[in-house]
Amino acid sequence: MRDQWLGSNVDLSLLSQRIEQFFKEREFDTVTEKLDADFTIRASAFQLKTKVRIFGRPNDFTIEFIPASKTRGFSLGMIVGYITSAFGGGSLVLRDLKTQENLDRFEDTFWEYVDLQVAELKNSVKGS
Repeated sequence: MRDQWLGSNVDLSLLSQRIEQFFKEREFDTVTEKLDADFTIRASAFQLKTKVRIFGRPNDFTIEFIPASKTRGFSLGMIVGYITSAFGGGSLVLRDLKTQENLDRFEDTFWEYVDLQVAELKNSVKGS
């Protein structure tokens, strides 16, 4: 999922630090990369792996929450579980559905946190 903010004049470096802190507080391992004015935060913990991209300018920026392909959609475990459900493979489906539900809840929490941080950092760019 992605969201865009216009006219907020947010220091994107500071925002990326706060987003990285969000993951660290939840015991994720994080790596942050900066390329020009764009930031990428990779976070992983347990079965949840995700990447967050922040790009644009302080007054017009976008944030993307990109779950790893293994945590979004139909995983191999779900497919095998469906195929083998008559033989007890349904537990694989249930486990992967639980992972998907956890990811969805986590993503909702992430976006609530980002909204609060953007509001707090509004007009945080020096000289404006």
